[in-house]
Amino acid sequence: MGGVIAKSAFDRGVPPRVLAEWRVLFAFVAFTLIVAAWRPRELRIRREDILWFAGFGIFGMGAVQWLYYEAIQRIPIAVALVVEFTAVILVLVYARLRGRKVGRALWYAGTLSLAGCFFASGAYDAGLRAVNTDGVLIAALDALLFTSYFVLGERLASRYSAWTMAVYGFGFALLAWQVLQPAWTLPWTTTDPDVWLRVGGVIVVAAVIPFTLGFVALRLLPGARVSIVATSEPFIAALIAWAVLGQSLQIPQIAGGALVLGGILIAQTHRPTADSV
Repeated sequence: MGGVIAKSAFDRGVPPRVLAEWRVLFAFVAFTLIVAAWRPRELRIRREDILWFAGFGIFGMGAVQWLYYEAIQRIPIAVALVVEFTAVILVLVYARLRGRKVGRALWYAGTLSLAGCFFASGAYDAGLRAVNTDGVLIAALDALLFTSYFVLGERLASRYSAWTMAVYGFGFALLAWQVLQPAWTLPWTTTDPDVWLRVGGVIVVAAVIPFTLGFVALRLLPGARVSIVATSEPFIAALIAWAVLGQSLQIPQIAGGALVLGGILIAQTHRPTADSV
């Protein structure tokens, strides 16, 4: 849903970098106010974890969303999502290189989910394959950074709550933006009310709600499993477009959704141990 709202903002002249910074800024303010009011103790972090939070916020949260916005401005959302979700396999490869066991079930699940993502998003359509090289390369870089979100997020989630991760993740992402594009240079006074409505939708639908749930998930499951479950996004997007916008849902998309769900179910048959994912 967030991608659809963001694309409508781009159509009204909002640059991806501007929307990405607004999303980070307002999400940081929202999470900070919530935590300061109800869970102030969770604003404390260990000094040795500052660099981990910095990497997580700058690359795993700020840069991922910015590059995603840049990609979907150039190529269809479906194609961008498929390229981005190759991170599922990259997370498994990283875990294996780190010496952790990755059972066959997870390899099967990751491959099945990625294939399902391809069909569920509609990327099999020949028209969608006519994309520009820049957009695909940006989405590929986004996939690499998306991998860091799961890897670093899993590490931090073992020590901190979802609220702490949200405050410092968005906080470091916002600090990075001040180097590239200071907040006072944003078009605060020249933005139309209907665009602000879309910005608000992006903040709630594509930041506050999903990141809260995602951080909770990283506390309950290894990052590799969370990344596999996340591949359900394109199929859910297709269902929303069918239910809300009246767009047709083709048989390959339904089959793709079934593959994604199958991959998720396979992943859950493999129980993690201390040295496995």
